[in-house]
Amino acid sequence: MKLAVVLFAIFSLTVLSAFGQDKAIHRPKFQTKISLVYYYFWEENEDGAIVKSRTYAPFSLNRVVLIDTLKSSKKCTLSDTSFMKQVLVIGRSYKLKDKFTKKLHGNKSVFRCVYPTEPQTVIYIKRNGKWRSYNGGLVLNFVSFEDKLSFVSSGINLHLNHQDNVLIKNSTYRMVSYFLRDNAGGPRQSPAFQHVFAYSGEELSNEIIQKHQPEAQRYLVFVNGYRGPRYDKQESRNEVYMNDRTNYWFKIDDRFIKRLHPDTSFYLDGSFPVKTSNHHSKLGFGWSYLRSVHSRISNKKYQRLNLVSNPEGFDYRYSRGVLVGKAFLNEIRNTPNSYLVKDTIDIVCHSMGYAYTLGLLETLKGQVVFGKLYLLAPENAGYKGMDWNQFEQVWQYGSNLGQKDADPLCFQDGVAPQATVWGINKQQSNHVGRVCSPYNWPNKHFVHSHMVYSYDWIFDRIQKGQPGYIH
Repeated sequence: MKLAVVLFAIFSLTVLSAFGQDKAIHRPKFQTKISLVYYYFWEENEDGAIVKSRTYAPFSLNRVVLIDTLKSSKKCTLSDTSFMKQVLVIGRSYKLKDKFTKKLHGNKSVFRCVYPTEPQTVIYIKRNGKWRSYNGGLVLNFVSFEDKLSFVSSGINLHLNHQDNVLIKNSTYRMVSYFLRDNAGGPRQSPAFQHVFAYSGEELSNEIIQKHQPEAQRYLVFVNGYRGPRYDKQESRNEVYMNDRTNYWFKIDDRFIKRLHPDTSFYLDGSFPVKTSNHHSKLGFGWSYLRSVHSRISNKKYQRLNLVSNPEGFDYRYSRGVLVGKAFLNEIRNTPNSYLVKDTIDIVCHSMGYAYTLGLLETLKGQVVFGKLYLLAPENAGYKGMDWNQFEQVWQYGSNLGQKDADPLCFQDGVAPQATVWGINKQQSNHVGRVCSPYNWPNKHFVHSHMVYSYDWIFDRIQKGQPGYIH
């Protein structure tokens, strides 16, 4: 028991200090995020007309949260803002439950949760003081007549008059059809005009009618790994972010951006519990650490590292990457005409982010052009891979375990003991390969050899024309 406590303490202290996950560190607020499920909230009068002052900006989550009207209070006494906050908190909770009960100011709300695998909408409508929720398609259809706006239906097809139907698989749209009065005093059969609004609120009808083809973009995606023991139970929400909201990348992301000049950069969170890694547990990590860091420099007993693959953990992270790929398509396929072009994706991933990246790429296959792939200290790298010749470049960076004249055990990456990425040796060429840290690089250690802050050598030591050069 005492040994277990010691090993757990070693894991927490060594990894926590290395990850820099300290409350004193300033972290930027995360910017716009995109998920699988889009939420809409509004209030209606008894006649079904929407109260325009009670129509709220949509947001997205990665779970379906529906209110159970039979088990909730008959009338909601909360402000609309407080009620929506409850939905948001449940939707972003790290607890994977199928039922949540919230009690606030005498109001009881019972919610049911479903974990979807495809993009969709959830519609909340308040009438006579009571909220109801519905699953919906990605296209919401509204009718405007005599200054009254009413919700009609939702579906998967976007149809403007005299235009072909557009099947919508990603993102969400609101279509408003405006009708004028006919001779009998009712609405005419066909709308006078129509507006289509994107999730962002941008009006798109002219773009659709003119069949405007957007310019292909080049995106750079950063996929982080394990965020530290403090967040071990807070696995990825599988959302798409616009900035490094946890300071994971120690500004090396800025160096990649400066070299690659992407149109836009995105950040994905590939952090999952230690049990999904080759360590299997925090105790497993601690035991390997004790046996490795204090070995003599000449000692090369590499079996003290946790080298046995954990396929179940890897496959779980891979499956979550498949999900985030669908959320990512929601972000880049953000207009009905965006399917007309294929954007190019460059990716930088670290550690656990490798499995997550493979899942992401599985979803994006055929949807985008694969550009450059940079794998920093990939975890369980030899277990699974893909056809790397689909990419412009694929480079693995890290410790030289398994190579001729490998560094002593105490200098190896023990957090994610390195193995050649699956398939790289067979596909090795002038744009695919493995590049190891310089023999005289000073930051070599069981933990430090793994951390992102130790990878400036990629930019400082690799010269133009050499394998692994970033360009």
